[in-house]
Amino acid sequence: MADSTMVSTASQAATERTPTDVELSGVSLPLIRSICYNQISMLMLSTAAIAGLSMLLSWNFEALDMSLLQWNGGQGLHSIFDLSPTPFQMIEGMVAVAPLIGLERLLEESDDQGAIQSGFATSNMVLSLFGRRRSVEDIEGTAPELMAVLALGIALCTGLSEELMFRSYAPSALFSLSNSIMISVLGQAIMFALVHVSPSANASQNRVMGGLQFTNGLWYGMFYQMTGGDILPCIIAHVVHDMYIFCSSWDTINNQMDYTEEAYKKSLPQSEESAMSKLQEMAGPVLNRETLNFARRFFYAFDSKQQGSLSLQDVQRAVDYAFLKEENPPKPQVVKEMFNTLLQARVTTELPSKRVGVSEFLCLLFALKSNTPIMTLE
Repeated sequence: MADSTMVSTASQAATERTPTDVELSGVSLPLIRSICYNQISMLMLSTAAIAGLSMLLSWNFEALDMSLLQWNGGQGLHSIFDLSPTPFQMIEGMVAVAPLIGLERLLEESDDQGAIQSGFATSNMVLSLFGRRRSVEDIEGTAPELMAVLALGIALCTGLSEELMFRSYAPSALFSLSNSIMISVLGQAIMFALVHVSPSANASQNRVMGGLQFTNGLWYGMFYQMTGGDILPCIIAHVVHDMYIFCSSWDTINNQMDYTEEAYKKSLPQSEESAMSKLQEMAGPVLNRETLNFARRFFYAFDSKQQGSLSLQDVQRAVDYAFLKEENPPKPQVVKEMFNTLLQARVTTELPSKRVGVSEFLCLLFALKSNTPIMTLE
């Protein structure tokens, strides 16, 4: 999941861009520039602040050497500005990023509403940054090679600036005040978490994002200590982590959108067509053909297994997205009960036993949106 500060920056820049700002490839250069400029600006300001603080505390304006900043009890042998990686440091960075990617995968599969909503925010941001993937049908889409280069540029800016700020400057200041490695590790992790929560996100999203970034910051800080005060493996891990988020999210989104377009063009089975017509009669004019067509696309967008049917987890995610801006979205237990009601009401069906079809999903969604008891079509 991408940082919420990055999501917020992308959202703000998207409202300010003009049509000429968007390249034919679908890439939004203003969003990318905004993110990179913000990261570089924060790094420059924090560097100036820590340099000024160091001079004021030491009163030795000629002896200032920021490359010697350390917070591991003076045992470090590494300069924070020695950014020429060795093969061993590259391996260390890959070791450091492995558990964080594993944690991301767990959150991607989670049914927690905060995790789901954070995933939506990341997907929207990635699509805003890089656009749709180039294909035969969409020759103005973004080439994967271009997307990878631009994603690497953002990841490098973010990884370098955030690691220097939160794994060097901030804990070094804390260590100079407390002389405690534990306080420095915990303090920088807390600060890292706090800057990644957003006032525009809801409490559930901030809970997940804050917890995730605290865990990341804690792990990076511990890894810094384990490598004897070497910041470079942390930077490498951060860059690889961000690249994983960008590339895996972009690939997943585009694959699902391609599937949605293909599935929507296919005719529904006769039983589903009949059920859709019945549903339309029962719901009245509020459920016109245009709405039904939109709902079909929405249905396929959440068919994660691309089987033409939705599991309970797929339905939960679809409902969370449909009610994303609502103050009181449906509780997971309510969605689960409706899902089971639909399955129990079946007489005959060609669908798998624990998955619902288009018409059943629309019954569930219509009931939730209209706050009425669920209708069954059998």
